[in-house]
Amino acid sequence: MSDKKRRQRLIQWPRVALTTAGVLVAASATTLVVRTGDAATTTPEFGGATPTRTVVAIPGPRTSTPPPAPVIVTVPGLPLETPVMVTQTTAPAAAPMAQSLIDPNQVVYTVAGNQRPDDSVTVTYADENGALRTAENVSLPWQLTVTPNVPVNYVTASSNGSQLNCWITDARGETVAAQTDNGISATCNR
Repeated sequence: MSDKKRRQRLIQWPRVALTTAGVLVAASATTLVVRTGDAATTTPEFGGATPTRTVVAIPGPRTSTPPPAPVIVTVPGLPLETPVMVTQTTAPAAAPMAQSLIDPNQVVYTVAGNQRPDDSVTVTYADENGALRTAENVSLPWQLTVTPNVPVNYVTASSNGSQLNCWITDARGETVAAQTDNGISATCNR
């Protein structure tokens, strides 16, 4: 082997070592990102502040225990694709009614939750005669008072992706049936 070829081989070793080191560093960085699930930190282009999303939870209908106060949760760093606006509603104070004016068979169907924008919510309920009625494309919270002639109380709600809960409340204002698991459908019956 000539001296010229030997020198060329000796000059190539640093390139091979440098390339190998680069591949190892890239593989280590990729492994770190995959294991931690954390990519490089970026700041938003709209002012430099980290975006936040605020969620307001509204308690359901009255039960035998006092309702909890609304909860506000702010999670920093979540993207602001389409913010879901949940407005806090307060029921107007009911005027005291004489006990004889309230029908003991009266029930209130309530469907509430976190409705996504442009998500159609369909509610099916039992009317006064026990026949099923359907209300389509309702806005949440939805509520209906019924005085049934038959002992059938039923309400169900379904959607394509909203979080739904339902309640049936009796004439005393106590919850007799509830499903509060924030699913895309909710069913209550008694």
